[in-house]
Amino acid sequence: MAASSKGIGKMIALLLALCAGLLAWMKFGLDPEFQRLSGAGSFLDVRLSGYDAESVVAMATALSDPARAEARDLLRFMYLGPDLVLPLAVTLALSLLMRGFAPGAVLYGRRLEMRHVRLLCLLPLAYGLVDYTENVGFLIYFPPATPGDWLARNLPDILPWITRVKLILVSVSSILVVRLAFFGKGASKR
Repeated sequence: MAASSKGIGKMIALLLALCAGLLAWMKFGLDPEFQRLSGAGSFLDVRLSGYDAESVVAMATALSDPARAEARDLLRFMYLGPDLVLPLAVTLALSLLMRGFAPGAVLYGRRLEMRHVRLLCLLPLAYGLVDYTENVGFLIYFPPATPGDWLARNLPDILPWITRVKLILVSVSSILVVRLAFFGKGASKR
């Protein structure tokens, strides 16, 4: 059993290192190049201050310029490359961390059982699904894609909300992991 938990610990460490490496590559490697090539700023989901429907439309307008082919290629590479792997790595890391820290922990005065852990793991899973939904939305909205009329009208309003939901889910999952790791075992059952 101890060898199994050591293996899971190593897997979690590798997943967290992969997440950090991908985030660093995307933020400090790909994003500055995209800003230079697109002339429309950062990748939308990298903007820490968020973005709105006007930003989505402005990005699509900038990328529709025939001279911005390299920016379009970089955008597609980003969402079909590192941002294809990142949600899976984050989801797995958070789920494994919850599974490791939650059983027997006390949360809101109740000792958590394995059935509770399975429910808690739905949070990182939901994050992963929402992140992939966001990526698909970007890929079908931005050139060279040509979305249908309904998508062209509605995706600029939908995408900022998808990003907000994604950030809420990953934040709540991360806070919950920290809460379980540092304060879960110390409390007693009421």
